[in-house]
Amino acid sequence: MSFSENVTLAEYVSTPDFSPLPDVFATIFPFYIVLNRDLEIIHIGPVLKRLYPEILKYKDFKEHFEIKRPNVVTNFDSIRAHPRSLFLLESIKNRMQLKGQIVYVDYEEVILFLGSPWITDTNAMADFNLKVSDFALHDPVADFLFLLQAQSTSLKDAKRLADKLAKQKIEIRKALIQEQELNELKTRFITTASHEFRTPLGIISSSTGLLEDYDHKLDRPKKLKHWQRIQSAVKHMTTLLEDILLIYQTDAGKLECKRSSFDPIAFCHELIEEIEISSNAKGRFDLTINYADANSDTGQEFTVFMDSKLVRQILTNLLSNAIKYTLSDSQVRFNITFTSQTVTFQITDRGIGISDEDRVRLFESFHRGSNVSNIPGTGLGLSIVKRCVDLHGGTIDLTSEVDVGTTFIVNLPLG
Repeated sequence: MSFSENVTLAEYVSTPDFSPLPDVFATIFPFYIVLNRDLEIIHIGPVLKRLYPEILKYKDFKEHFEIKRPNVVTNFDSIRAHPRSLFLLESIKNRMQLKGQIVYVDYEEVILFLGSPWITDTNAMADFNLKVSDFALHDPVADFLFLLQAQSTSLKDAKRLADKLAKQKIEIRKALIQEQELNELKTRFITTASHEFRTPLGIISSSTGLLEDYDHKLDRPKKLKHWQRIQSAVKHMTTLLEDILLIYQTDAGKLECKRSSFDPIAFCHELIEEIEISSNAKGRFDLTINYADANSDTGQEFTVFMDSKLVRQILTNLLSNAIKYTLSDSQVRFNITFTSQTVTFQITDRGIGISDEDRVRLFESFHRGSNVSNIPGTGLGLSIVKRCVDLHGGTIDLTSEVDVGTTFIVNLPLG
């Protein structure tokens, strides 16, 4: 769409062709300057852009121009208070002077300077790299006043320009906030990773040193104990690396839900046994299996079509957390309910609970509850759970009370 077609200036400003101002505006005002409240240059006319390519967006106006007339303090409020004055600007780079007036757009506090070079000798044009074709065919101030008076939509045009500038400002602020959050995330990652790796590396260093220095003095059970400590430390670091890799894969969109058939009952029994061994939690799980479909024959082999790796990540993290944050003599209830379409995992502990404040950021990477005290952890577990549930097209909910306990409820489609 071009402005010469049967459209108004206001309609043209709202189209993708408008960047940064309509061509007709730039033709009438080839030396315009747009300033925000911080006196940063948001836009400049095409001729000024050619003459001063070093003037980039959001550059300080005072770094490039001086106000010679009127005698005003170079700040936004002082300048906008002189809308009827003749302004004379002088380029710091080559001392070319621009004469014109300013127009204050109050919608988003933007100042437009509309003017042209003050050239009294045409021979001086070459000194400033100016050409006759650079100048508007009309007096720019008169043209602008004519547009304001002749078109009822002219104020809307200015408002839309201000709105666009406001949106750009919001987008920049969002980008800055996201960058700040990313930096904070990196800091938390470095802090957490260094802490989590330091302990197992210390164990490995200590045990290997003892095995190397006192191999001839240690009996077989003591040697075996050190080897088990090394294997446990290596497993801990491997798990942490796998968790970080999974977070990266989901963020990059590289992790997919790959469904296959498996027996969920046998799967859950095996998983519980693994966690009981790794967490020293023998007999602490109370497993209950329900079938909402009364016609289900529990005597026959029961299979589901799901991603077993994602399910393993979900249940391992939830069950391990339930053990970790619960007193050693307390049981964890693990209820599984099957329907014809879904499976529901409900895990209930009587642990430290989760506060309302922590629930807001519960599934963020590296975030840990304010009441975890010295209980070790990376803050990745629930973030991984949420991502795996989402990949599986399911939902996760919880109820919790501090110092009473927590119940997580995960619903997953059977495929």
